[in-house]
Amino acid sequence: MFAAQRYRSFTQRLSGQHLFFGLVGIVYFGASVLFLSRWESIPSLATALGVPLCMLLLGSFAIKKTSRWLDNLERQLLRFAENPNHSVLDLRPLPVRHPLAAGWNHLLARVHEHSAWNGVERRLSEAVHSQQAKRWETAFQNLTDGIAICDAEGKILQFNRSFATLLQRPDTTSLIGMDVIDLLSEQVEEAAAQRILSMANNQATQVLEVQRTADLTQGVWRLSRILPTNENGDPSDSIWTLRDVTQLKLAEAAREQFVFTATHELRTPLANIQAYSETLATVGELSVEQQQNFYNTINNEANRLARFVDELLNISQMEAGAITIEKHEVQLDRLLNEILESQRPLAVEKKQVFNFSVAPKLPKILADKDKLVAALSNLVSNAIKYTPEEGKVTVRVDSDASRVLFMVEDSGIGISPEDLPKLGGKFFRSKDARVQDIVGSGLGLAFSQEIARLHGGTISIRSELNQGSCFTLEIPLR
Repeated sequence: MFAAQRYRSFTQRLSGQHLFFGLVGIVYFGASVLFLSRWESIPSLATALGVPLCMLLLGSFAIKKTSRWLDNLERQLLRFAENPNHSVLDLRPLPVRHPLAAGWNHLLARVHEHSAWNGVERRLSEAVHSQQAKRWETAFQNLTDGIAICDAEGKILQFNRSFATLLQRPDTTSLIGMDVIDLLSEQVEEAAAQRILSMANNQATQVLEVQRTADLTQGVWRLSRILPTNENGDPSDSIWTLRDVTQLKLAEAAREQFVFTATHELRTPLANIQAYSETLATVGELSVEQQQNFYNTINNEANRLARFVDELLNISQMEAGAITIEKHEVQLDRLLNEILESQRPLAVEKKQVFNFSVAPKLPKILADKDKLVAALSNLVSNAIKYTPEEGKVTVRVDSDASRVLFMVEDSGIGISPEDLPKLGGKFFRSKDARVQDIVGSGLGLAFSQEIARLHGGTISIRSELNQGSCFTLEIPLR
């Protein structure tokens, strides 16, 4: 590395060498003349030597002045060579009109332009990378699945909001540095915690479904652990993903219950139809009254099958969003009589008190008569079905200036506060043993709610366990 304070510039070296060799020449010239003249004309000799000496000094001054720009250039390059961190932007152009200086200035302009473009490219690259990083961070934080990145020891390094939400941790800053196994284990029962620990001890990528408690509604997690490898092919960090699959599992459980119920719903009437048909075909001596009872039984079981098939079709249309209504002017008296006639035999069979309380002078409404009859029939048949023998079912109809209210009240088993919010969900049936003993698909109320919605109305439920329930269907007049 050069030392600036000890280094002589090009101009200094050139002027020094010029003076040195010039002075040597003058001394040699003076000595020669003096020797030859043998000291006889010393004043003349001084004059002869002074003139070239002055010319020599003037020449040295001229050289220094002429090469000053070279000295400037040399100093800049020397500083650049001495300091590795020196920027090319610190180099300055030369203020002289010389071909070499012009070439230096042109070169410097190109260097500055190139550096400027490099700076713009660097800033653009930084801006693009910053924007991409923000997009990835936004996507990471808004994923519905919980994600946590942990070190080799299982300590959390980074996580998203969904992970903290699923763990019910509002203070998200406290999760950094915590053990992910401990966090997950404290949210589940002991058996599930052991499964998570076994999963963590396995060096392979795994997926595990964990039911938090014995009650399925309390939550089911789908937990996975991914082990990415570093450049050496060795696992370093681990990525844990957490997904809430509670609704999926509840739907699967409801569908399994529906399949069981549907099998019973189909098997029982089919068995009765087959048995009574074989009896009619094989037994020759039957009274007219017996034959009529057999025919009525076969017809009732066939109607039961038809209603169940209609429910299946209705729920299929609901899931496809294909249920439509065609509104016409409907007389409520005729609609209610149709429901009364279809549902009364069920109440009589269970020896129930079945009352209709209808306000006088009910208005006409705009509705889809068949769909509305089906919805109300579901409400009335459910009331009869879940009311014990010798119970009471009352249907009241009232109206005001803007709406009609259909109220179906019973003295049945009622609905627990835990089941009340879930009522109306497709395939849902209470776990109450009394409900499980009663045949049902869990589709009727969901269908009735959809019909009410399409008419611009609602169904409200009021119930008390072991005291009975009241379902109110509200339909606007127009």
